[in-house]
Amino acid sequence: MDDKKSVPGRSPRLEELIRKRFPPEGKADRIARALAALNQDPAIRLTPEQWKWVAEDPDLEDQF
Repeated sequence: MDDKKSVPGRSPRLEELIRKRFPPEGKADRIARALAALNQDPAIRLTPEQWKWVAEDPDLEDQF
């Protein structure tokens, strides 16, 4: 994949900021760290019933 291609809808300014924030140097390391984070065991272990309660409780965000 060519990293120089522009994505439709992105402004030139956004493209510039992305290039500065994510330079080609270190890309492999960034990808490796991201994949390692994605492959970690979940830190939160809830039962399906607990997940449902969290997802459906409208006032949960107000509690914290």
